[in-house]
Amino acid sequence: MRWILLIGLLAALSGCRDEVRMLTAEELQAFFTHDRKIAFTRLALSGTAVLRTDGTFEVTIPRVGEDTGTWRLDGDRICSRWAEFRRGQELCALAGALPDGTYRGMFAASGTRLGDFWFVY
Repeated sequence: MRWILLIGLLAALSGCRDEVRMLTAEELQAFFTHDRKIAFTRLALSGTAVLRTDGTFEVTIPRVGEDTGTWRLDGDRICSRWAEFRRGQELCALAGALPDGTYRGMFAASGTRLGDFWFVY
């Protein structure tokens, strides 16, 4: 019985991954031709971020606080370095489009889910 549940869980998880269409470097560049505000969720956290064309951003996560940082595009990856959160370590993520018009961020190194986001403007 446990094997059946495990196989069912694995099938469900792999199905979720198939619905994500990975964004190309050109699509990412097109998104950031002007300042953009995004809203995001990750586990029990949610917040907003403003990404500016000058490579800076501000983020607000009500349960955690506010921070600033820098971001850059590296091919099909979005890399960011927060001033305080994550102890200033760089994080690179891939982004994929979901059928409902939202997007999913995934750790570039492992492909595991980072969180979901959508554009406010």
